[in-house]
Amino acid sequence: MKNKIYLLSASLMVATFSFFSCVSSGEKETGKDEIEKKVENLLGKMTLQEKIGQMNQLSPYGSEEEMYTLVKEGKVGSFLNIVDAEVANKIQKTAVEQSRLGIPVLMARDVIHGYKTIFPICLGQAASFNPDLVRESARVAAIEASADGIRWTFAPMIDVSRDPRWGRIAESCGEDPYLTAVLGKAMIEGFQGDSLNDPTSIAACAKHFVGYGAAESGRDYNSTFLPERLLRNVYLPPFEAAAKAGAATFMTSFNDNDGVPSTGNKFILKNVLREEWKYDGMVVTDWASATEMITHGFCKDAADAAKKSLDAGVDMDMVSGAFSGNLENLVKENKISEKQIDEAVRNILRLKFRLGLFENPYVSTPQSVKYSPEHLAKAKQAVEQSVILLKNTNQTLPLNADEVHTVAVVGPLADAPHDQMGTWVFDGEKAHTQTPLAALR
Repeated sequence: MKNKIYLLSASLMVATFSFFSCVSSGEKETGKDEIEKKVENLLGKMTLQEKIGQMNQLSPYGSEEEMYTLVKEGKVGSFLNIVDAEVANKIQKTAVEQSRLGIPVLMARDVIHGYKTIFPICLGQAASFNPDLVRESARVAAIEASADGIRWTFAPMIDVSRDPRWGRIAESCGEDPYLTAVLGKAMIEGFQGDSLNDPTSIAACAKHFVGYGAAESGRDYNSTFLPERLLRNVYLPPFEAAAKAGAATFMTSFNDNDGVPSTGNKFILKNVLREEWKYDGMVVTDWASATEMITHGFCKDAADAAKKSLDAGVDMDMVSGAFSGNLENLVKENKISEKQIDEAVRNILRLKFRLGLFENPYVSTPQSVKYSPEHLAKAKQAVEQSVILLKNTNQTLPLNADEVHTVAVVGPLADAPHDQMGTWVFDGEKAHTQTPLAALR
């Protein structure tokens, strides 16, 4: 009888779960349909030049006047490295109120293991084997970064990394595909929160797609040779998990694989990402990786790089200028079609609608969220759980002040307030750190 009751209960649970799944799915589809209508409506109003502008990501250069002119003319879709809420709001005001179509700009930044409150490097967080902790660290970073108008981060870095000579291994979750997939998913959930259109959520970016961690001899930007079996068994699984977890964006990697750079690789960007995984997010190049394909010997010039990037399925060009400088002519020469550009712009506009930027483009999160006691407490917890390979032989710690009068603090990080935060901390402030020497004193 107990078995029958158990089976009946299980059946009811399955039925109930299926019902709520249908309801949830229906709600999501309704919202998705509304966004698609908005995307198509806006796309239908855009000139070719305005479409290409959306595909152009810039890091600020020149005078402020030049920057605002580009925004006003609809020639930039995203800015990297704007880290001031006042400036972010001024850019959005220019975009929304002075450009022809009022399309907001997407502000992006490398927020890797903390923004102001710094957490252990990603490799350190991976050593905690605690997805909840990793998720919370990304949530803290999102809350603090969004307070300065940043709504897109280039993380998680989910390259499977097995060569310690490769410096960027510090930004990875290490050598195991499963652990990388689990922790990458946790970071995406932390960055993006319960909903992308929450002003404290930021779009995640699964990078670097794909195989970058296998660069020959551990040399950055180097070539790889990964047969499809190895690619699918080791390097692709974390990215498939990221796609299924709803990562808002993907970033192409610098490396070529068997002579084909990722930024121009139709197999990984179209066949795998779009067709197999049904991914509908946005794809961005890494920093100037479109024109890096010239160095690889895969493209003859920037125009060729723009064509091959677009043909492969790239939506946005990070800083190289290949798209903004060449796509219009390529259309006129019938080397690419405007339909290809439309597809890329759809993916960009869809992301901006999902982030709620059209409804709420301005920063409103209070600056007091930075270094809040709750955030610092979580960072401390992350540090404690990330520590490995330590022994407390003879209960040496905690130090007894009555018995120990002199302590030698040795090593390059003994009193290095900035360096001890780890790599990739553009926004960490050394004034808020405490070194081992200072703490012991």
